[in-house]
Amino acid sequence: MEHEMIDYLNETGEVIGIIDKADAHRDGLWHKSVHVWVINDNNEILLQQRCASKSFYPNVWDVSFAGHVSTGEDSITSAMREGEEELGVTIDINKMKYLFTNKEKLVYDKIQSNEFVDIYLLRQNINLNDVVVQESEVSGVKYLSIEDFFEMVEAKNEELFPHINEYEQLKEALEKEGIL
Repeated sequence: MEHEMIDYLNETGEVIGIIDKADAHRDGLWHKSVHVWVINDNNEILLQQRCASKSFYPNVWDVSFAGHVSTGEDSITSAMREGEEELGVTIDINKMKYLFTNKEKLVYDKIQSNEFVDIYLLRQNINLNDVVVQESEVSGVKYLSIEDFFEMVEAKNEELFPHINEYEQLKEALEKEGIL
């Protein structure tokens, strides 16, 4: 089994060590991740469907692309890496904007995920025909109008990953950006 080393954080987000991601999720230790929300020129949001073999919320629709911030990386570097790995797309860093950091606690089965999540907006047109999904992570992608996406959020649709606080903050941020 391959080990993914990540920074171990305290409850205020300061790095206090290095841990294996599996240990962090087993023991509920704080660590950092990144979420990138892609919105195209038609104001559609790109969603990815998590593959069936994922141990954490399989088969649900989730953020455009995401991942853990590896030890020694910053969140922007991790975001660029994850876009390439999960969707096979090259990210235009000039079209990416940091929005906020969300402190998220989730429990699913035996996984306790306590993360500081850096949230980015990427205004880039990604052609779905150009997407090459990482099959161990992603089973599909689709665009959804921003309005339809937030209707799913409001309805607490079980097909959507439960990033409840993040969705509220994302809606506010998109309103401030003039997108919503």
